[in-house]
Amino acid sequence: MVFLTDLDGDDYVFAYGLFGVQYETLTSEKKKTILELYSLLSQSADRVDHLQSQSHGLPNIGPSSSTFVAYWLRSEEYEKLKETSSWKEFWSGLPGDAGVWREVMTVPKSRFMHASSQEVESGMSSLLKLKQSSDEGYWGVYRHRLSETPDKHTDPNDTFTSPYVTAKASSDKPVISIAKGVGAEIRPGRVRPSIPDNLCFVREGQRQPHCPKEEIDAWIESITPHAQSWITHLNEEREKTGVISLTTHLGHENPSTKSTADPFADVEGDRIPETNQLAYFLDLAHFELAGRSHRGHVQLRKNVMELYGPGGKLSTMGKAALYVELCVLKSGDMDAEYIGCMEGTGLMYLSEA
Repeated sequence: MVFLTDLDGDDYVFAYGLFGVQYETLTSEKKKTILELYSLLSQSADRVDHLQSQSHGLPNIGPSSSTFVAYWLRSEEYEKLKETSSWKEFWSGLPGDAGVWREVMTVPKSRFMHASSQEVESGMSSLLKLKQSSDEGYWGVYRHRLSETPDKHTDPNDTFTSPYVTAKASSDKPVISIAKGVGAEIRPGRVRPSIPDNLCFVREGQRQPHCPKEEIDAWIESITPHAQSWITHLNEEREKTGVISLTTHLGHENPSTKSTADPFADVEGDRIPETNQLAYFLDLAHFELAGRSHRGHVQLRKNVMELYGPGGKLSTMGKAALYVELCVLKSGDMDAEYIGCMEGTGLMYLSEA
């Protein structure tokens, strides 16, 4: 059994935004920027999640950062925010080495999916009702779920295929060379990328609140090694997997903007028992192929089903909730800008594609 967001009825067009502040040292100025950005988002968005970069025991795949995932049920509300003086002043006032970026996707329901292993609030499911579904457990399930929420914004015959191929593919399409990851140098100034059709964004989360020791031990033994293998594969084999960007995080409580003795204290907030991975793939086909062809990921899925599926030792007592959100983007669906960020951050290298 899986739980899907109920997208029936309304002709939803969401705004789904990632906002980040990079830093080597969390200075007072960086904390001030983080708090100001969060304050602006929280006054407009329907939900804001606060993530902090975390390698989870893997080789570091990016600089330290605070990342906010913001959700608007109606994309026009984000458009209204963009026209406010406070929003314009924030972005225009950032220095050329600010290390601040945004990636805001405008996504119709026909190109969005949220699924969860349990009926819990996470991401978009905190804003929309969940419905039970038995549509799970096979390769291509994400593509099928997208086809179940048609609207006027997407051709039902669209295969969501990228106009590019990677250097390791054999095709007459233009070749895109995928960067290996975030570099060590800051690229000063402002960068706005050019987004190709059918870029696929994925947020995967693993929430483990109040898990008993038996469940934690089962994760460490049966799930964690394969999850680490899968993430390492995605990061290191980008030409094969089509991964444009990949970051790993821990969930945190949202920072407080209230005045205290030290208004910049504890901006990272208290950790919450939730890990996150945010990734962009060249297209949905690359995401699907990477998942079904990597031995570690196949074993990961198998072990999760054996633990939590019918008859599994955690089927009745397990408290962990796994969820995934997926967006397929067209070239005009993204508002992205990087101001003084590390080379290779997010989608910024696509400015040269």
